[in-house]
Amino acid sequence: MSPVETAAVSAPATKEPAAARKRAVALAKADPREKDCLVRAMYFESNRSSEAGLLGVGTVVMNRVESARYPETICGVVGAPRQFASGVLTRPMTDNVLPKVEAIAEDILNGRRNESVGAAKHFHMAGLRFGYKNMHYVTVAGGNAFYVKGERPERRRIEEPTIQLAAASTSAPLTTASSSASAATSFASAPLAFAPEATAPKLPALESPMVTLVKNAPLPPGRPLDLDLPKASARALVAPPKDDRRVALLSTAEIRGSVSSPSR
Repeated sequence: MSPVETAAVSAPATKEPAAARKRAVALAKADPREKDCLVRAMYFESNRSSEAGLLGVGTVVMNRVESARYPETICGVVGAPRQFASGVLTRPMTDNVLPKVEAIAEDILNGRRNESVGAAKHFHMAGLRFGYKNMHYVTVAGGNAFYVKGERPERRRIEEPTIQLAAASTSAPLTTASSSASAATSFASAPLAFAPEATAPKLPALESPMVTLVKNAPLPPGRPLDLDLPKASARALVAPPKDDRRVALLSTAEIRGSVSSPSR
C-alpha cells in the first residue's frame, strides 16, 4: 500500500490513545513509508534549523494519531486533505539537513516529544493571530505557533495537582508546640508573595522651586515681614466689585453746541 493509499484510512469510531500510538509506531518500524510520512511533515512544515520546531511538528502528528478524530496511521494523518503543506507526500526533499530530520523522526517514534507543545494538535505560521475564543497558544517554535482548541491547558495543569493532593490527604494530626513552632518558621521563610503587604511610608509634600525661592528670598529694608503672598494671589482671582455709578451719554449735537458756544 502506497503512502497515499495509507493516507485514505479513516479514523476509527473509538480509539485508545496508548494502543493507537503503539500500533502506529510498530507500523512505522515495519514499513519505512510510514516513517517517511513523518519525515515529510517535519521537513515541509518547520524551519529545518530548529530542533524544537521539528519536534513540535512531530509531536502534533503523533497527538493526532492518538486522537479519535484523525486517522490511525501516520500517513493517514499527514495525507489528510487540507491539513498539512500542499504536496507534502510527493514533493522532492533535496536539502542537506534531511539526515537531521530523519534522526529526529526516529526519536519521535521512540517516544521523544516537545514538552512545550504538550497535547496540542494544531499549529499555523507564527506571526498570524486569529480571534477565535477556543484557540489557546502554548508555544512558538520553528516558525510555527502551536495551540490547543477548547479548554485552556494551563487551567487543567492547575486543577490536576489539587485533585491529586485531595486524594492523598489524610486526617490532620493534633497541633503541638513543636508543630506550631515549625509552622511559624515555615511561614517566616515563605515567599514575600504570601506575606502581608507592608504599608508604604508617607513622604512629605514637595514644594515647587518657585515657592521655595520666594520663601527664602531676603526682604528689602522698609518692607513688611509678611508679603501676604497666598492672600494676594487669592484676591487676584476675585472679581472686582460692581460699580452702580453710570456715566451720562451726551449726544453729538450737544457736544458740538457746547464746543461752538463761546464762554462768557
